[in-house]
Amino acid sequence: MHSHNLAGAIDPASLALQEAGRRSMETLLNCYCREVAGLEGQLSVGPLFGQSDSPASVHLALRRTGGRAMHIRLPLTGERVLTVVDNACSTGNYRYLSPMYCKAPGKPWALLDWQTLAGLLLRELSVKYGQPANDELMQQIQDSVAVTSAVLSAACPGPFSPTPLQAFVESEQSLVFGHPFHPSPKSRQGISHEDMRRYSPEMETRFALHYFAVRRECLLQQSVLAQPCDRLVAEQAPAEIAADEDFFLIPAHPWQARHLLGHPGVAAAIRSGRIRDLGQQGAPFYPTASIRTLFHPDNPYFYKCSLNVRITNCVRKNAIYELEGALQVTRIMRTLAPQLQQHFPGVAVMEEPAFISADLKTGDAQSDKAITEGFGLILRRGFDDVLHPGVTPLLAGALFGNHIYGEARMGELLDAMPRRGGSPREETAEAWFSRYVGELMYPVLYCYFAHGVIFEPHLQNVVIGVAEGQVRQVFLRDFEGVKLVQERFGAKQLDGISPRAREALWYSAEQGWKRIAYCLFVNNFCEAINQIGAGRPALQNRLWAVVRYHLHAYQSQYGDDVSARCINALLNGEAFPGKANLINRFFKRPDRASGYLPVNNPLGTLGENRAWS
Repeated sequence: MHSHNLAGAIDPASLALQEAGRRSMETLLNCYCREVAGLEGQLSVGPLFGQSDSPASVHLALRRTGGRAMHIRLPLTGERVLTVVDNACSTGNYRYLSPMYCKAPGKPWALLDWQTLAGLLLRELSVKYGQPANDELMQQIQDSVAVTSAVLSAACPGPFSPTPLQAFVESEQSLVFGHPFHPSPKSRQGISHEDMRRYSPEMETRFALHYFAVRRECLLQQSVLAQPCDRLVAEQAPAEIAADEDFFLIPAHPWQARHLLGHPGVAAAIRSGRIRDLGQQGAPFYPTASIRTLFHPDNPYFYKCSLNVRITNCVRKNAIYELEGALQVTRIMRTLAPQLQQHFPGVAVMEEPAFISADLKTGDAQSDKAITEGFGLILRRGFDDVLHPGVTPLLAGALFGNHIYGEARMGELLDAMPRRGGSPREETAEAWFSRYVGELMYPVLYCYFAHGVIFEPHLQNVVIGVAEGQVRQVFLRDFEGVKLVQERFGAKQLDGISPRAREALWYSAEQGWKRIAYCLFVNNFCEAINQIGAGRPALQNRLWAVVRYHLHAYQSQYGDDVSARCINALLNGEAFPGKANLINRFFKRPDRASGYLPVNNPLGTLGENRAWS
């Protein structure tokens, strides 16, 4: 992170907006370099040559930091972008060390701000693909900058609490910057600025749930637990809510409650007495990083609520097929649990064993569906009975996906680890990362290769359990992203769910492998390695050697012919699949239709002699 000398005092809000804009420029360039410029030979990182007219601040940054000049050509519009990065990172995880400049044909270099850079890149894409200007994406980028600015104004980063579940909440609510390879990582459309501040986890907020009572004949629920979902919800409801056998309770996120109250079908049901609006009541819940999943330390379940807000790519409502799918994945994972615990005792799968909603059955199919999805609530297993004594659960994204804040907290964990014989810090970092890779990678690969279950182990779906800084457990979560290999799970095996739910769960084996490889190696390990080894390329190479070692070890212990083909391809340097977030947003594609582009794989250049042990 670079800094600038500022003449005179600048108020905190202006500083926050400046920093938010700077980070937006960095993530935009991350995306563009990985998805366009790097693939098409329009990117160079190295010495500054042939640039006698280059801005003085670029020359100064190169001398001061020892960094490299990043030069990007935009051939269709004839413009160029110049900045300084720490090194020529093979995976595109750059650290930016200077302001960014643009040069148009026949004009001098001009300092860029985020609006101008976004306009340049989107205009180049419009010409490249013959598409009109994407004003929607520009608005999402603007929204993301505004949210990031508000978060920076409120953020108070510091060490995690010594109390495990409080530290967990702090990690969930600490994501200041968001996804480093997304053009609008903090975009939240459909919610006012005031409500964003009121309900966003980064604001360290908490709030009571909003309860509705719905006539029992409208009950829609499933559970694989000993108790039905309505009973579980009622047991956790505030004591002041009077029981009524003719009604069942549904808690909702308070923003979603207001959305539902504005729906004509819900308003009519309230007037007729089929629904009672009980308002916000009870103890406050904490929003987690996903914004719509809520946590209370004394509740055995997280509440994954519907939220009709577009967060980055998707409106985050619980579609009916997703309610069904969560239960189906839970049933499958319960059959696999004994094997997983035998082979990988450090992993815990946070199952989603029950859901509840309302079906008003008015005969208006579109209205009834919207109301069912709007009320949809999934219960996710909490930490009761699975969190080992003395272990603190921390969101992986808080350590690896949070730029300078994650880097600082990762450093705190390494400093907390006992060092045998005063071993160097880099050796401690290698040992820490090796333990993490082993605890996470083995069960994820095993579920896929041995059983056809596709997890999405990206940074918001992995919680790391640590004690004395060391990794002790890994928690996998969010069944919305879990898919099933269709060749393993045909219609007969999934005959208990609707055709729509089956379609949503099915991936081909190739789709499944690409999704795992992206989430595990690119979204997770790339970020972890570049966070732990920030500014130290030699350490980053050793951490990639750790990944190589564990791929060999997994294949030796658990592999088969199918896994051998996939793993050997990675070890031989076959490119990782990278999700094309910028291109996906540019074409306004749904997230499921997102394509993959090749990301350089460092594993093939390490050589057998670099394998870590």
